[in-house]
Amino acid sequence: MIRFYYICSNVSVMNIEATKYELLNRLHSTTDENLLEQLVAVFKNWDKKIEPISVVQYNKELEAAELRIANGEFTTHDDLEKESEEW
Repeated sequence: MIRFYYICSNVSVMNIEATKYELLNRLHSTTDENLLEQLVAVFKNWDKKIEPISVVQYNKELEAAELRIANGEFTTHDDLEKESEEW
């Protein structure tokens, strides 16, 4: 995913057609199934409209998150780093 970010971050340097061409070439040559799944997820959500939530809804979600944390339902930074090494 770092390579994908690098390409996209250079859009201002390259023109849009060259960027699309580079992305298509990399997409065509990749064998990374995880990368392809991530790209599919990005494009599935591309046009979804994000609606703001109310303060009441925000507080409900915050309370639910705090309850999950209190119950130990979370992943530590160290655990996430270990997990990401296996990706």
